[in-house]
Amino acid sequence: MTNKITEKYFTQGDFSKLKAKALKEVAAETGFSVDREIFRGMIYDPLKVGSLIFKGSYQGKPAVLKLQGLKPHVEESVMIKSFNRQNQSKKIRLPKLYLDKTWNEKTGYGYLITELIEAPKLFRLPFADHADQKLYADFFQEYRTKALVTPWLPPDALNSLELTLARIKNWRKISEFKKHLAKDDYLPYLNKYLDIIPNHLEKIPLVFCHGHLTADDIFRLPDNTYVLMSNLFWCYRPQWYELAFNLWACLVHINDTSYTFKKIAQYIETWISVYRSIPVVQTDRNFNHTILTLLLERIIGIILVDLGATEFFGRPKNQSLLKHQLKLHHQLFDYLISKLSSTA
Repeated sequence: MTNKITEKYFTQGDFSKLKAKALKEVAAETGFSVDREIFRGMIYDPLKVGSLIFKGSYQGKPAVLKLQGLKPHVEESVMIKSFNRQNQSKKIRLPKLYLDKTWNEKTGYGYLITELIEAPKLFRLPFADHADQKLYADFFQEYRTKALVTPWLPPDALNSLELTLARIKNWRKISEFKKHLAKDDYLPYLNKYLDIIPNHLEKIPLVFCHGHLTADDIFRLPDNTYVLMSNLFWCYRPQWYELAFNLWACLVHINDTSYTFKKIAQYIETWISVYRSIPVVQTDRNFNHTILTLLLERIIGIILVDLGATEFFGRPKNQSLLKHQLKLHHQLFDYLISKLSSTA
C-alpha cells in the first residue's frame, strides 16, 4: 500500500507539539546537531502537522533531519532504498540516506537523516520560461525511461477511476468541513465533473510514479544532474499524472490578481506543447485526451481543497484573492471541459 497523506486529515493532530522532545531524543541518539527548521508538512491546516524537517549536521557533514510524526504505510527510507535498487539513470538520484529509524508507536514518530542538498530547484514557481520548460522535458524523459524502471509497490486501487473518485470524495469531505466556500462555489463544478469523468478516466491506465513531482521537489546540481525530494510520495496514479501535477504546482502559486484567465490558459497550452515534444509522451496516441482529463482533476482539487480548505497563501483571510482565484479556476474548468469534449 502506498502512503496516503490527505486521507489522514481527520485523524492527524499537531505533531509540532512534540518538536522539542523529539529533537532532544534524536540528538541524544544520533548526535545530529540542529541548525534550524526548514519545512513543516501540513495537511491543509497549520494545526495538522505531520512532519518537521531541519537543517543541521551529522558526523561532521551538512545534513537534513526529517521527523515523521504521521505514521506512514511505507517508510520513506524504504522508498529511497527501493528506488536506488532499480534506478538506471546516471543523471537522477535521491538524497544519500545516512540513518533512519522506523515510526514508533510509543514515541509517536520516526526519523531519517539524509545529505543536505544545496542547489537550485528546477525552476522557480509559478512561471517557467522556454529554457526552464525544455529543461523539464529533458528531465522527464530521463526520469520516465531510466530512473523509474521497476515499481516496488503493488497498486492499492483497481483503476484510475476508482482511485480518483476516492480522492475527490475525501477532498469534498475536507472542504465541506472547513466551510471556506459557499456551495455555489464548488458544487456545480463537482457535479459536472462527477457526471462526465467516468467515461474519460476509464481509458487511462494506472502507473507507478513520484506522486509529488514539482519543480520544488527537483534540485539541479552544478554537474547538471538531479536530486529528487519528497520521497514519501511514490505511488500509483493515472498515466502522465506527474505532468498534470507540475502544472498544478504552477497554478496554485499564482497569487497575482492581475494575471488573467487568458494568460493562464496560454501558459497551460505552452506547457502542453512542451509535453508533446517529450519522446516518451509521443508514444501515447491518447496523450491529448489524457492530459486534459488529468488537468480537470487538478482544477477540481484546487477548488475543493487548495482554495476550499487551505489556510496558506493568504487564503481564506484574503477574500479578494480567494474570489479572484475561484473565478479563474471556474473559467479553467469550463475551458478544459470544452477542450475535453472535442477530443472524446
